[in-house]
Amino acid sequence: MSNQDWRPRLTTIDDPIADDRWSHTTQEGETRVSRIVVGRPQPLPGEADRAWYCPLSIEGYLPGIKCVMGVGPVDALMNAMTLVRRFFEENSDVTPRAGEPPSEGA
Repeated sequence: MSNQDWRPRLTTIDDPIADDRWSHTTQEGETRVSRIVVGRPQPLPGEADRAWYCPLSIEGYLPGIKCVMGVGPVDALMNAMTLVRRFFEENSDVTPRAGEPPSEGA
């Protein structure tokens, strides 16, 4: 079993707390629109006293939905937002609220 096998495997984010599309220029100079969906932090089943995760999807940047871990709900959210910040800093000309309005779920 690999180290990541214990993380939840999600195909949708059913309870998003933030959902937007950002236009940006990639490091390769390509203009793209990426949907970013941040889910509500949740306790890892059976581990609520010490492990939480925050579902995160960044289209074209993360493979599928990543469950970002933390020792509590705020820590998991903070760690997920660190990845959103990294995405922002690695691209240029980032413009929030770009493209079509997001649909339900991720």
